[in-house]
Amino acid sequence: MAETKVFPMNTFMAYLKGVDKEGQAKGVVELVSYMADTVVDEELAPFAAAIAKAWIYEQHPEVIAMNAAQLAAQGKNVSVPKLPAATMSEIGALFAKLGEYKTTMNAQAEELAKVKADLAAKTATLADAEAKLKAAEAAVKRFEDSSVKESEKLLVAPLSKVNEYIGKVDELLKMIEDVKKHGVVTVAAGGVAGAAAGGAAAAEPEPVVDFGVEDTFTKSDW
Repeated sequence: MAETKVFPMNTFMAYLKGVDKEGQAKGVVELVSYMADTVVDEELAPFAAAIAKAWIYEQHPEVIAMNAAQLAAQGKNVSVPKLPAATMSEIGALFAKLGEYKTTMNAQAEELAKVKADLAAKTATLADAEAKLKAAEAAVKRFEDSSVKESEKLLVAPLSKVNEYIGKVDELLKMIEDVKKHGVVTVAAGGVAGAAAGGAAAAEPEPVVDFGVEDTFTKSDW
């Protein structure tokens, strides 16, 4: 005779018909674990439960048509057997595959967490670099503005000197033109009044008196 175990009908009803499923969740996991002859956690229980339920319906098709009230009328407890070896092997293979998927998912989750952490670190570094760049740009802008102002200050004095020199050159050119035209130099503010046609007009040569004396010293036969 196959080994069996007695479970409350409420647990069996929650398993087959979904009655008070949340309240009987722990009992359902125990029932499925017993039938599958393996430790089943709440995460894997739905997969094992589906296979075990299919086996129960196959062995007792009349249960399929029963509603919750009809099933409850069968008694307060129900005796369930362990699944056949072939069915348990099927559940074992399914659990192994699900375990592989879970391991892969956990590894991917860890890798994703690392990528997110690395991205967060790089984002923080980028934000810091951008802040430093903005500060540097602001410093350069202040330096450029200061340089322009200093350059303007340095140009003011030479420019005034240049204007002063240009004015003096203009005056000098005017004086030269006056000399050319009138022989008189006029200087502003009562300056020199022409040096008598350029520093007293050139004196005429004094007349030479010829006394009729022959200059014997210049003769070639002296």
